[in-house]
Amino acid sequence: MMKQRSRSCHPLPILLIAFVGLVLLHNWATPLYEAPDEVWHDAYVRWLAQGNGLPSLADDASGAGQEAAQPPLYYAVATLLRVPFDDGDWHTHLWHNPHFGYQALGNALDNKNMLIHTEAERFPWRGAALAIHITRFTSLLFGILTVLAAWGLGYEAFQTRKGALLTAALVAFQPQFVFMCGVINNDSAAAALATATLWMTARVFRRGLTVQRTVLLGVLVGMAILSKTSALALLFAVGAALCWQAWRERLSWKTLATALCLYLVLALGVGGWWYARNLWLYGDLLGTSRHFDTLWRNPQPKSIPELVGDIPLLVRSFWGAYGWGHIFWPDWVYVLLAIGAAICVIYGAWRAFSRIRACFSRAALREAVDATNGIYLIGAAWCVTIGAALLYWMREVDAPHGRLFFPAIGAWALLVAYGVAQKSAHSVWRGLGRGLLLGMALLAVLAPGARILAAFAPPRLYVPQQVENAVAPVNFCYDEVGETNLGIRLIGVEIEPERVVPGDTVAVKACWEALTPVAEDYTVYVQLLGQNYTRAGERHTYAGLGRYPTSLWTPGTAFCDVYRIAVEPWVPTLERYQVLIGLYLDDSRNQLAAFNSVGQPVAPPVVGAVTVAPKTPQTVAPEYPVQYTLGERILLRGYDLSGTLQSNTSVTLTLYWQAQKALSRDYTVFVHLFDEAGEMLAQDDGPPCAGWYPTSAWEPGDVVVDVRRLEVPELPAEQTVHVLVGMYLPEDLTRLPVTNGAGEPLPDGIVPLFATQVDGSR
Repeated sequence: MMKQRSRSCHPLPILLIAFVGLVLLHNWATPLYEAPDEVWHDAYVRWLAQGNGLPSLADDASGAGQEAAQPPLYYAVATLLRVPFDDGDWHTHLWHNPHFGYQALGNALDNKNMLIHTEAERFPWRGAALAIHITRFTSLLFGILTVLAAWGLGYEAFQTRKGALLTAALVAFQPQFVFMCGVINNDSAAAALATATLWMTARVFRRGLTVQRTVLLGVLVGMAILSKTSALALLFAVGAALCWQAWRERLSWKTLATALCLYLVLALGVGGWWYARNLWLYGDLLGTSRHFDTLWRNPQPKSIPELVGDIPLLVRSFWGAYGWGHIFWPDWVYVLLAIGAAICVIYGAWRAFSRIRACFSRAALREAVDATNGIYLIGAAWCVTIGAALLYWMREVDAPHGRLFFPAIGAWALLVAYGVAQKSAHSVWRGLGRGLLLGMALLAVLAPGARILAAFAPPRLYVPQQVENAVAPVNFCYDEVGETNLGIRLIGVEIEPERVVPGDTVAVKACWEALTPVAEDYTVYVQLLGQNYTRAGERHTYAGLGRYPTSLWTPGTAFCDVYRIAVEPWVPTLERYQVLIGLYLDDSRNQLAAFNSVGQPVAPPVVGAVTVAPKTPQTVAPEYPVQYTLGERILLRGYDLSGTLQSNTSVTLTLYWQAQKALSRDYTVFVHLFDEAGEMLAQDDGPPCAGWYPTSAWEPGDVVVDVRRLEVPELPAEQTVHVLVGMYLPEDLTRLPVTNGAGEPLPDGIVPLFATQVDGSR
């Protein structure tokens, strides 16, 4: 009886299904036009679908902007998908967020949306929303081709299914590549055709140079240069590879020349016409003038140190930068991925060159670089070429975008897999490769929810009573005229922390409620305002951190925002800054009036306060040191006097207080000028620092500089006067008890600061 041979399921279809599923998930999660340049790429497709022909670089009638300079292959394929669908309402999805581009502190998901997104975009899609999502399938198709080509490239290199699977999986689960295959962007086409070209080149190295393979190479390179300008380097790279292979096979010069001519004629015939057209119409072979005519062109080419400064952003955007390239994972994610990939590449390079060096010791040069080594070398050369081209582009244009490296993504996957996919690789290295792949796949699975939906979804809505106990009550209502039926209510606020140093971040949680429908879209402003109108920091944003403008609010529902405000590094310290929250219209900056719960106007709309303290306690050296303790919590360390006391003049007295313990209440400082008969001549009563740093904000170790002014009346010369100081509660005038440096209590809670004679000269 014959034993039936078992058959294992081929892994490539499973990999492709997983890749397609991830891409479709990213397509669904990414709002319309919230991907790099998607609004302009889609305009290019829409222009073609309307039968207008290729967009012109001479004007922007197509609306494609700088993308009009892109070769047309991707857009032609996308047009075939787009034509059957009606997209006449596409302009209704262009509701601009005026605060887009805000550089959120840390990795906060704050104003990442270029546009305001409404229910019209929700699944099931209709109209332009459906047309745009269908158009995104173009990138998916090219992504599938990229994975297939990576499989073929890996198989030619390693001659094993496992090696091919690892190479293809590194492409299929690369988080940024998955994201880009879910949106409208021609990077996927460049990746697919460049990887397919490398695959065919690998077949030439492995199986020999034939007319059929030469023809395929010519067609593929022609299509590649018709998809992205950076693919032009393939013309020279593949030509060099053909020369090398002809030399290895000992082909005649005539055969080589014939192959090169056939290759170049096909490549230029398929794709060269685009560049000839550019040169003929615009005198610009590559169409770079359109890209240079943008705000992000560098005024001067960047220096090497400046390029090095862009490397961290380049790395992050290679592994995973969503939205317009400004939604990131935590930094440690990129560090782990970059280190893991770098170790794999270095190990693979060591193995590759070890094999080449071993061959040199016993064989001629022609035999030293066998098919496997040759495939590795052309992959490495292609990565270096695209990397160098990207760095050169970054010198001219502010474009540290890792996705621009994707024409080499197949070669990159080959280099990562080279050391860990071979049978002789140690289990440690194979484990590192699997760990890197697992980490990438995990990010690709999590990104739609944890990064994309989280960045673009409107805030969660509550019943107002659910949030009232979560924040300190404010109950401000905002309106232009102060009527009783006000539309916007600020339920409450929570401020953390309440004490910071310059450069720190203050998080202001504000909970809002719509009482009635709101017709306008107001901007929320949050300010940290100090004395002399000093702004220690501020934020301006639509509600919902840019995602929930007031005209979309549903009456009877509440939500909470957290506004993160960076405190300016230069602001005066040991000062209590007021936190103001208000609203205004973007076109007029006319602020809505704020009213409290009983309808009284509140100006300015102060909802709390934040202390800005120095990083280390302030060092002071009073001109006149003293030592008095008030209530065992406050130490008076000394004072300065601006000059002698003169009749009919003012004198400035600077007091230096130090907090010994925290105080829970706000005390008033009094400075009194008395004559010998006990009659008060002048006084200055008020909170410390004119109220900008009340005692309830003091913490142990604080040194508070308190400037007071006495208006000295007309007095006879050489009259003796006394300056008395102390603190009291304004509610009941209860004074803090005073003890001197020896610990002896002084009567009436009074510090006898000094006595002096009035100076008669002026």
